[in-house]
Amino acid sequence: MRSLSLGAVLSQEIDWNAPELQALSQPARAFLQRLLQRNPQLRPSAAEALEDPWLGEGGAPADAPLKGSVVARLQRFATYSHLKQLVLRMITEDMRRKGSTPSLAAAMQDLFAEYDSDASGSISFEELTTGLRVQGYEINESEVRQLMGRIDTDNTGQVEGDEFVAALVDWGQLMQTQEWNEYVDAAFSRLDVDGDGFIELEELLTQMPQGFLEGNTEERMAEAKRMLREADANGDGKISRAEFSGLLRENVTPDSLSLYDNRLRLRGQSLAAPGA
Repeated sequence: MRSLSLGAVLSQEIDWNAPELQALSQPARAFLQRLLQRNPQLRPSAAEALEDPWLGEGGAPADAPLKGSVVARLQRFATYSHLKQLVLRMITEDMRRKGSTPSLAAAMQDLFAEYDSDASGSISFEELTTGLRVQGYEINESEVRQLMGRIDTDNTGQVEGDEFVAALVDWGQLMQTQEWNEYVDAAFSRLDVDGDGFIELEELLTQMPQGFLEGNTEERMAEAKRMLREADANGDGKISRAEFSGLLRENVTPDSLSLYDNRLRLRGQSLAAPGA
C-alpha cells in the first residue's frame, strides 16, 4: 500500500473502495472501520474489539482474499523468470506430497475446481477466461492468453494443478516460515543431479519439463542457458546454493500484490489502476 505522511493520517479520509481493500470480506472491512475511527471515543476498547462478529467467525473465510486477488497473483507470477517459476512449481509439488499447509491447500483446491469446470484436472484457456469473468474480473482474451502463456510452465496449453497453485501462493509469506529452507534445499538437490553443490547447464537441461519445447533440442538448450544466466550472479557458469536462494527471494515481498492491477469490478466500474 502507499505510504502516508503524518498529516494525511490525521486528516485524509480512508478510501474504503481502494483496490488493496477489495480482497477483504465485508465483515473484515467493517471491523477495520471500527478500529480506525479518529475519535478515540468512537473506537472500541480492546474487550469490545474482541467481541466483534468478524473475530467471532474466526475471521474472513480463507479463500476470500485469494479470490479477490487472482489476477494480481497471476500478473506477479508472470514477471518471474522461467527458472524461478520452474523451481516454485517444484516446491509446490513437494508441499503437496508432504501435505503441508492443509488450510491453504484446501482453499487452492476449491478455487481450482471452480475454474476446472469439466473436472479434467487442468484448466483450459476458455475455462480460465470464463472463471475470471464469473468472479468479477474485467480482462480481455488477449490478456488472459498472455497470462496463461506465462504460467503454463510445461508448455502444454493447459494450466495444471501445481502450476495454478504455484502462481497463486503468496511466496513472500511462505518464505517467513521455518519450512522454507527445507523446501529450497529439496529443490536445489533435485536440480543438482551429481550432488557437487552446484547446478550446471546439463543438469538444468535434464530437469526441464519434458513437454517444454519437445523435439527442439536447440531451443531447449537456449532456454537452459537463459535459466542459468538468471541465477548465475558471479558468471562462473554454474548456480551455487546461495545464488539459488537469492533468485527465489528476488522481487518477492509479502505486500508485493499491491503493485499489481487486480482488475476487479465494483458497482459496475473497473478497479483497474490509473493509467492501466
